[in-house]
Amino acid sequence: MKKIAFFVEGQTEQVFINRLVKEIIGYGNLTVLLKKISGGTNAPKREFVRNYSISLKSEYTALIYDCGSDNRVKSEILDNINSLREAGYTCIIGLRDLYPLSIEELPRLEQGLKFLPYPLKKKDCPFDIVVAVREVETWFLAESSHFLRVDRKLTGRFIEKNLGFNPDTVNPISREHPSEDINKIYKLIGRSYTKKYWQVEKLVHRLDFNKIMNDIRFRTPSLNELIQTIERFKNGELQKSVILKKEKSSLK
Repeated sequence: MKKIAFFVEGQTEQVFINRLVKEIIGYGNLTVLLKKISGGTNAPKREFVRNYSISLKSEYTALIYDCGSDNRVKSEILDNINSLREAGYTCIIGLRDLYPLSIEELPRLEQGLKFLPYPLKKKDCPFDIVVAVREVETWFLAESSHFLRVDRKLTGRFIEKNLGFNPDTVNPISREHPSEDINKIYKLIGRSYTKKYWQVEKLVHRLDFNKIMNDIRFRTPSLNELIQTIERFKNGELQKSVILKKEKSSLK
């Protein structure tokens, strides 16, 4: 059984990763467990199972934690990494948004996320953290064909006429607050996008993952980085690299 764990900042990212990892690895070949972490500041920290899907023939397990905020993604990974490694999780990925930070602050953020406590510095590639630029909704905005599945009125031209930008042609990374853009687009037909769990599920269900996997990923580097890491896990490349590093260290 190959195991992968994700730590994400909120329920939007959790819903998206749940779909993405199934699309890459295969629905009938994967068991997924969705967990929510709460408390930890003024209340005792606890975690509970939000949802799960079990495949009887699964070769893979994915554990997806909703950490509750962007600044808890790395700390929750550090708190859980040893127990996850002992449980056989060979790949650990964090996902957080850049927003509300600016593009100019991205290098400093990524540098801080790469900093490791001394005990982990001795380990090989303990985890990866992907920063969604600017937020995970950037990827939703980039998959602009899904707006037509919400309402046929929401063509690129109609959106541009009313909001001043065309999601079919605009560079999604250039948009400072894509989730607000999506909300404004929905409001054109009397709806809204407020990141409620059921709303996110409906939106993610409408996304064309063929376009995401074969087009959009190559226009949004952070998404491509995330997909490549999951693909490498699926293909066993990460496990092979860990085994090789262990073999080399044993020869020293």
